[in-house]
Amino acid sequence: MQEMQAADANIGATPLRVTGIIDLYEQVPYFSAPYDKDTWRAWLQSAVLIETAHRTTIAWLRSRMPGYPQLPAPQLAPGTALTTTDFTFRLAWQPGERAAGLQLRGLPPSIARQLQALPDQAQTLEETARTLAGALQASQEWQRLAATRQALDETSRQMLLQTRARLKQRLSNAAVDAHEPSSVLARHNYRLAVLAEEVEHLSGPARHFTDAFEAADRLVELAASDVFSQLAIHGRPLLLQHATSIDLDPGPSRHIHFTVPYDPWLDTGELIHLDDPLVPETCLLTRATISLGSGPSRLSAQILPATANLWEPVPHHGP
Repeated sequence: MQEMQAADANIGATPLRVTGIIDLYEQVPYFSAPYDKDTWRAWLQSAVLIETAHRTTIAWLRSRMPGYPQLPAPQLAPGTALTTTDFTFRLAWQPGERAAGLQLRGLPPSIARQLQALPDQAQTLEETARTLAGALQASQEWQRLAATRQALDETSRQMLLQTRARLKQRLSNAAVDAHEPSSVLARHNYRLAVLAEEVEHLSGPARHFTDAFEAADRLVELAASDVFSQLAIHGRPLLLQHATSIDLDPGPSRHIHFTVPYDPWLDTGELIHLDDPLVPETCLLTRATISLGSGPSRLSAQILPATANLWEPVPHHGP
């Protein structure tokens, strides 16, 4: 796993979504670190069980979306980064999940059994799942999705239908293979580029709905997977000290860029906290430019709203 991480697998960014990445990197012949195969297989089996439970929970949370399962979003057309069974950096919607009746279930199905939870643990899982679903439903992103879906008229629905049809054709297996037969990163980027081209041609209520769906789904991925997995695996955010040259992006993007006078040895995706009143919230590290000499390191992060006093950070002491 250390070799995979060093080869840019970025396992640490999404620790509850690693089995697909591991499967991909295991096929690379130059990984040669010695390891006990039985121990590795036992660990991987546990990881698969946990990831399956996690993805089932995500599918159930998505089933709370307004209008589910009738969501005419272009992002859910076959072959996109959200629906492909090929490699994707996105938290993909699993095949057949919208036909599984999850919107009729009051709780994520079989999670406690999959995780071999004790009765009190199972009760906690149920309570927290309901609480998280309620918070998502009350969010601005999901409220906006409900409003834009309600505003769709026949013309805009036809526009979305036609866009999905073009995406299905342009992102068919044959079309993606013709563009790039083997490089998984190039194939993933192609899916993103084709979707972006098609979305750019949308306008009016169809575009508003498409943008609202993207924001609502990104919120699920960020809160219920990216941030949750960091808290579950690593615990509280790390406190980075002596940050300087702090820049905040203009507009609603809520990203910051800053410098620290040392190599922090952090993976992108980790939760951090700065000891500066300019940014009181917890942040998700998105980029790190590390100096191999004596110069400072430049980092970028996404600010997580409403997290100023949510977690007490742990002082970071380097590697």
